[in-house]
Amino acid sequence: MAVSALPAASIVTAETFYLPPPPRRGQPAEDWSQIPGAELVYAWVEYRLGRRVPVPTEFVPDHPGLYAWIDDGRWITECDACKTAWAVSVADPRFGCAECRRDWVRLIVPDDIEAAEAEALALPRRFWWHPDDPRNPVQPEPEPEPTPEPESPEVEA
Repeated sequence: MAVSALPAASIVTAETFYLPPPPRRGQPAEDWSQIPGAELVYAWVEYRLGRRVPVPTEFVPDHPGLYAWIDDGRWITECDACKTAWAVSVADPRFGCAECRRDWVRLIVPDDIEAAEAEALALPRRFWWHPDDPRNPVQPEPEPEPTPEPESPEVEA
């Protein structure tokens, strides 16, 4: 059985996934600490993939937002335009796709992030979905409709 390489007591976010390159011998390490969490993917794409992608400056108008979920110990979301998934920052709830170069979209995260992470960490594969996310495979059971009372015939006296 394979053992996960993820830290045992934490969920990975964009801040812990998209890291700067290791320093070259004799050179100082790059400092990405001033890059906002949602923008780290753009620095990582430039470094790892060699593609310079501009960071969005605007939001997609009237977009309802995208849900973030925990997938095997990582906060991710999927671009609804091109279906590419990226690690996301729950501290900086914006999502922009470095693949299709879309503008920012609001990222929908749970109100209690620590509780969601604790719930995922209690599971062997560390998955969690927002209860309102239509892709959540654990949908609540609908409330059964009450059975109507049969009408009793009125007795005339």
